Amino acid sequence: MKIENLVKKKNIRVNSKDIKKGDIFVCATGIMDKNEFIPDAIKKGCSFVITDKDINPKIKHLKVDDILKFLRYILDIKYDYPLDNVNLIGVTGTDGKTTTASIIKDMIDGSYIGTNGVRYQDILINTNNTTPSIDYLFEYFNLFKKRKVQDVVMEVSSESYLTNRIPTIKFTVGVFLNISYEHLDKHHTFENYLSCKKELLKNSSIKIINRDSEYFKDIVKDIDNYLTFGKKKSDLQIKKYQLLEDKTLITFLYQKKEYEIVSPLIGEYNVYNLAASILTLLSLNYSINDIIKRIKNIKVIPGRMEHFYINNKHIVIDYAHTIKATKEVLKFMDLFHHKKIITVLGCAGGRYVDKRPLIGKIVLKYSKKAYFTMDDPRWEDPINIVNDMISQTKKKNYEIIVNREEAIKKAINEANDSDLILILGKGRDNYMIIRDDKIPYSDIDALEKMKKI
Repeated sequence: MKIENLVKKKNIRVNSKDIKKGDIFVCATGIMDKNEFIPDAIKKGCSFVITDKDINPKIKHLKVDDILKFLRYILDIKYDYPLDNVNLIGVTGTDGKTTTASIIKDMIDGSYIGTNGVRYQDILINTNNTTPSIDYLFEYFNLFKKRKVQDVVMEVSSESYLTNRIPTIKFTVGVFLNISYEHLDKHHTFENYLSCKKELLKNSSIKIINRDSEYFKDIVKDIDNYLTFGKKKSDLQIKKYQLLEDKTLITFLYQKKEYEIVSPLIGEYNVYNLAASILTLLSLNYSINDIIKRIKNIKVIPGRMEHFYINNKHIVIDYAHTIKATKEVLKFMDLFHHKKIITVLGCAGGRYVDKRPLIGKIVLKYSKKAYFTMDDPRWEDPINIVNDMISQTKKKNYEIIVNREEAIKKAINEANDSDLILILGKGRDNYMIIRDDKIPYSDIDALEKMKKI
């Protein structure tokens, strides 16, 4: 049977862990030699192997010269070229990927792939990674093609390039929001981290970059034909803005004309996220006046500054877990007349350790009281993680409660109606990673239980 006919009848997988009976295993992508996993793929029932090496297993297989190019070829054959005539928009940044991708999706009524899963109309699929591997991406692209979706917005993580998870994918627009010293547990050096993030720009026809980034010169080095947004002189310039607790008033300058808008998004960071989104639509030839009308279509982004009330007590849940995001959320909420801010958060285990004391100091500076708790400890002891967070502060306005649900419960019980309770780090996650297991857990569920008490 010709390989073209075979792939139309079989699932294509690049991770042996995902193999089911009859699947084709392609030894491509990742940072390890996937040929080492052929025995595991066979054990799980794969029926055919595609490789770029000479192999011995007694299984039908095909050796090709360029494994990544061939993988893309068979995915296009299987799914009938699902990216043809589609605007594929990639968004990268240490902070703001989910929000910006969601804003763009809402304004153009497109589809979304990212931290919050795969979304379009009634389609909602949970994913294990911010940026899924190329075999799964093509399944999602195929779903969108069947729905005649013209615009696909994707969060693009630096790790997806580090692990070669999305080889050969070209983007219509690539958006670079920001970069800071995070994720060095995987990238080891900032230079490597920046290089991986820049891959999105190098693989995009239209490049959109934050002009205000302190690393702007490094970002645009060897990048040409880009558009910029920011407070500094840019293609779309942020002239001024007023931060309110329920909206933001912004004046943008575009092509020498000022435009005043009312954004439903709050916080300075969302001024930048919206600017990046508007410039993306402008680059796709939407008119500025049409874009301004579309701002009303922006929905509440799940897990991002979501407001809840329990017995008149005001609670905000946010996914903030980086140094910058944590500081921005706390600084913004500190602008308003809450009697005190009470914060519940932790830091993830097995991740960039140096950020922990910095986050601890930020939280204790802006919070009247902090409850340090667990947040995906993985193989680390949560107490050790918290000790890292408090290691560089002399402040004592905190309490350690390892059980996250109990920490949330105590924060709410001790708050007054005039206080604000911030629950940071997990957003809408529905799991807690302990060792290698994802244990069902949700901050939202914890709040729902409080309502019933």
